[in-house]
Amino acid sequence: MDRFKEIIKTACLVNNLTIDELKSKSRLRHIVDSRRMVFSVARDLLKMSYKKIGSVFNMNHATIIHHVKQHNSLMVADFYYKDRFNKLLELYKLNISYLNQDELIEEIKELKAENLRIESELIQKNNE
Repeated sequence: MDRFKEIIKTACLVNNLTIDELKSKSRLRHIVDSRRMVFSVARDLLKMSYKKIGSVFNMNHATIIHHVKQHNSLMVADFYYKDRFNKLLELYKLNISYLNQDELIEEIKELKAENLRIESELIQKNNE
């Protein structure tokens, strides 16, 4: 549940909301979108059940299912939504040091390439 709270805090930070606003019954687009993001991260990364996610927000599991489906559609159609979601995801992963194996391997490759570039520059400067 601590990770879920971190998702909520991160979503509030990225979307400039308070936790009370996020958990409110408001139907303002930016608040609903923020909830959608939280539901999707909780479902995809934490593998939480729809019912458990719904219980935190005092919502029916069917409502959570609807929001996750809407999230998937918005990720394809709405660039602004997708950008905010990716920022939320990146910030959340940095906060809890969560990386899946593929992301970790990619990060290591990038760091090694950067290291080789710096070493070759140093060697080149020393030879001059």
